[in-house]
Amino acid sequence: MGITDLPDQIAKALKYSLRSPSSFIVSLLSAMVVCAIAFDLVWGFAFVRWYDVKDAHYGWWYWVGMSIAALALPLSVGAVAVMRTLHRARAFAADEIGIAIAPFEVFSVDPETLGTSSVLQALDIVGTQFFRLVESTLNEYEWAQDFKFRFLPPHVRIKSQSTAKERRSGLGATLVVWGVITQRAKEPLEIRLELQAADHNYSFSRLSVEHFPMHALQFFILMEATKAVVKRGDKPRARRMYEQALALAVEVDGSSGGKGGMEAEVRAQIAGLG
Repeated sequence: MGITDLPDQIAKALKYSLRSPSSFIVSLLSAMVVCAIAFDLVWGFAFVRWYDVKDAHYGWWYWVGMSIAALALPLSVGAVAVMRTLHRARAFAADEIGIAIAPFEVFSVDPETLGTSSVLQALDIVGTQFFRLVESTLNEYEWAQDFKFRFLPPHVRIKSQSTAKERRSGLGATLVVWGVITQRAKEPLEIRLELQAADHNYSFSRLSVEHFPMHALQFFILMEATKAVVKRGDKPRARRMYEQALALAVEVDGSSGGKGGMEAEVRAQIAGLG
């Protein structure tokens, strides 16, 4: 291991430290070892050149620095990471329209990259970046300003609708978003996306980042958010949100060849508010 390799090694040691308590402990211990090796290499390199001697001297200051680098620094970073995880896993306030986004499951069935950790880590990032794009497009709408998007911590893994329902209820969220990203040889990334609401589940399968029904996703998020507002008894606000959903409903119907009937559904919901 060379000095230039240390930043990458430290990053990998801490990357997925919060997927489970056991992996956190293992990663923390790995980070301590990597930081200790890094400090030892830097100390020896600097001492020999600064004092122009053949061998480095390991005295009191060396052990103070080693304690800081190998113990205090990793433990501090670990403590901050745990606090951030607890904060991100907290329940939404009762008056918030919470959109919780769970880490995407990542699979690679490409023989050239199967088991390559760096590639799998890169694919994992795709899920987060993808929904940040969705969030940014939603923020263009006035009705989305009150939405609270939250990316759940790495240890929150959702693999089934039953788990999604439990998570949604525990978080007090309006929607929980989860999904799977699959990489196949010489093919675009394939995305399966699930939206779990209180009474409905919306499933999008065999999607790609390049060809994604963005208007449909925005529409279903807005509709479920509006239903949550109706249940809270705020009919004036729900009416405004339904009226703003009409434009999206037209887009969704247009993309489905006019067979979706989403515009009619929105108008029926508005009429039902009285």
